[in-house]
Amino acid sequence: MPIKPSVRGSTTASVHGTRVSDSVPGPVNRNPFGGTLAPPSPARRPSSPTDPIHPVITPVPPRVAVSATANSAPAPALPERPLKDYWITSLAVLPAPDAQGISIYRGRQYVEVSDGAYVQIGMDPASGLYRAKLSSELIPSGPVLKPGVDSSLWYPVERLVPLTYPLSTTRLEAFRTDLDFSTADPGSDGLYRFNGKLYARIEQHAYQVLHDLDASSPQRSVMRIVRPGDAVATDAGNLYVASRPGSSEPVAFDSRHGWQGTIVYGAAGMPRTVAESSSAFWQRLEVASELDQINLRVQKAHEKRQELIAAWLTAKDLEAEPATRVAGELKALVTRELHSHQELKSLGKALKYYKEQKSVINTLISEEGYRTKMIALQKGQMLAYQQLIECGLSRRALDGPLLDLAPDRLPRTVSFLYRLMGHLKERQLIADNLVKKWKVSPNDLSDILTSADTHNVVASWVLTKSVLLDNPLSVGNAVQASDLAVQFGMATVVYAALGKIPEDLHVSVLSGLSQQCAALRDWYDRLDLPAGPEHVTSRNDINAEIQAFEHTLETRLTRLYLDQPDGSARPAPDQPIDFDYIPPQDRSGPQTKPWRLFRAKKNGVSKINIGESRRTALGEEVIDVSSPFDPKQPIQTYEHREGEWRPVQTIRKKPLPALLAKADRLLRKSESHVNTALREEQKKYNPDNIVEALERKVGALDDTALQLQRFEHSDANAKALVQRLKQDSQRLRTTGEDIRIRIYKDKNFLCVDRVIYLIDREHVRARKTATRLKRGKGQDREYLDIYVLTDAHTGASLWHAHFHYPAVDTPAPNFKVRGGHLKTLEQSAKGSMSQRREEQAGRPHVAIWRPDFDKRTAQRIFDLAATP
Repeated sequence: MPIKPSVRGSTTASVHGTRVSDSVPGPVNRNPFGGTLAPPSPARRPSSPTDPIHPVITPVPPRVAVSATANSAPAPALPERPLKDYWITSLAVLPAPDAQGISIYRGRQYVEVSDGAYVQIGMDPASGLYRAKLSSELIPSGPVLKPGVDSSLWYPVERLVPLTYPLSTTRLEAFRTDLDFSTADPGSDGLYRFNGKLYARIEQHAYQVLHDLDASSPQRSVMRIVRPGDAVATDAGNLYVASRPGSSEPVAFDSRHGWQGTIVYGAAGMPRTVAESSSAFWQRLEVASELDQINLRVQKAHEKRQELIAAWLTAKDLEAEPATRVAGELKALVTRELHSHQELKSLGKALKYYKEQKSVINTLISEEGYRTKMIALQKGQMLAYQQLIECGLSRRALDGPLLDLAPDRLPRTVSFLYRLMGHLKERQLIADNLVKKWKVSPNDLSDILTSADTHNVVASWVLTKSVLLDNPLSVGNAVQASDLAVQFGMATVVYAALGKIPEDLHVSVLSGLSQQCAALRDWYDRLDLPAGPEHVTSRNDINAEIQAFEHTLETRLTRLYLDQPDGSARPAPDQPIDFDYIPPQDRSGPQTKPWRLFRAKKNGVSKINIGESRRTALGEEVIDVSSPFDPKQPIQTYEHREGEWRPVQTIRKKPLPALLAKADRLLRKSESHVNTALREEQKKYNPDNIVEALERKVGALDDTALQLQRFEHSDANAKALVQRLKQDSQRLRTTGEDIRIRIYKDKNFLCVDRVIYLIDREHVRARKTATRLKRGKGQDREYLDIYVLTDAHTGASLWHAHFHYPAVDTPAPNFKVRGGHLKTLEQSAKGSMSQRREEQAGRPHVAIWRPDFDKRTAQRIFDLAATP
């Protein structure tokens, strides 16, 4: 449609959109130069570009021009007008907006704002930002505007970037002084005065400040925080002179929040140091806008998650044919999983943005606000991973058993558990980061850490991988990977029950589990694997998971010692373990029976187990231990014998000829068993495993001897064979114990439990070599006692025991917290500083979870040293 001249001399365009006039619009609320103007009727946006109904805006009188004479004083800075003062007040039809939401008519730019209104905009030459303007203005004077992300509307940036903003201690660190005004009172202006200088106190720190008269106005006083050593800080009148060199930070006093950072403007409302201020202003504007969008996306994702959960519950409870219901439930679960993956990606980007823009964000929100947001985003990630876990478990339940070991379905089970394990680990890593870095209480995360236990899932995955490693071609009674996986599964079940265990037993349980895991890794390394490099990779992956679980045990154990700074925890070998507890109960199932957690010796090695106690027909108590993966699959029954729990002995009656042949065969192999154990010692195999392998042979010898005793009176050879069997049995047992002792005396391996074992068997002596050596100065001063632990049989030095004391006359048992520990001879010679440099260089000493002494073990060393 052609453009037609207006009867009032203005030009209008009849293109679709809102009518706008080429005449000079005036303010619509209050004329700052005098005179009240009629407010416009609320504008209504057409329902479509062709809507014939256009909003009619009442024209207002032309603006009155006011000029100042050369002698008149400059008018005081006026408050920024509200956006309504810049609404278009005459009729014209705007063309369609471009991608930025800008409509261009006769070379002028117009945008739509809230309430269906339109304003003219122009580029502010000082900041490079768009501001609302009047048609008569060369330089726009209105609010700064920015387009919305999800709509064509433009918004004032005042809601995003405040005039003042919180100051972070990091931002002001370079300006900090050493003065302390904590006992002084500020003046009425909030300033402290000292030696003719002015100071502001922010977050308990003092900063020198100067008056910035150019930036100040009758409505607010602006100060500049300066560095005392800069030239700008030397003004005798405490005035800020911009031409003097030195850094500064503009601040203003807020009656509610104290000293705040502020945006400094110069003449005509332009920011000072245009290039620098406009860049920072624009950056804050962009960051604030992005934060708004992040909050919006997080909220929408949360609402969508709730909708998808409701949809899944509806599909699950649908009364329909099983196939239809399962199909609907599966579809809902897949949709939830896809949404969770998208949510994780979005949250990851948001966290990255918060980290990268932290310095800018801290000018918009407080440090506590930043911390709260970072925690919330990470909790959102945990919830998204929980959704993936729950969906994965639900989908698997629809498909069949969670732990399906059927040969044709085993690869799918491995794949499912691997994905589930990955989600659980990622969720746990976030939880650990929240607790360690952000100081979130673990109780605040307990509701999110549900759905499945990470360690139990890892144990199930280890079982599936181990079944694939079982080698049917292994010779003799070789250890099978699946048997080792069952032992690892038992360890995770015991760890899960730690909360039900009396606290004074936690040290013993955790240390026992740690030793069992170390032995399991050694067994996996020695497996007779099927041919193929993929099996070696699987074995290494399994050992990596077991070692990760070991690290969890060691971390938990270290925390226990930190929580008991007096070192009162009993040494693990001294603690008996044998008690009942109630396991977690399924509300829908029958009442749970008590379980027994106990330490039992099998094949010469003590291990911690969980089983169910019962009485035999003779009234004797036994404990049945089942597989942690299948309660119906029994593993071993234990009876109380020789003062401890041991596997039940069963005598299999065999005819004499078979027993004689078996005895002869076992005796011929005894020498090879000894030689094998000695080779394993040279290879530094786990000592418990060497002993366990020998004890299996001992068990066969003892069982055969026991059965032959029935024939001692009827067969001349039986008695002699029984004697030889017992001799070989003792030889193998002694060989295993000797090997264990020798390995425990490794000078480079630090473990208090091994020291206790050697002391109990009189293989270690102690001698005090240094008394109250002074170390350090001032508050770091302490006194050191050194004991050398020696081999009781050879006299060779094994380790040093260091005990640190706060004073020269402190009683020996009262060494400092964490102040008693084992040292290798090399470490002791180098000293703590040298050791610290070694560790920083990535060369830490070989140590396991506890090279520190408890009070009881320390006293035993003191007693040994006092013994002649």
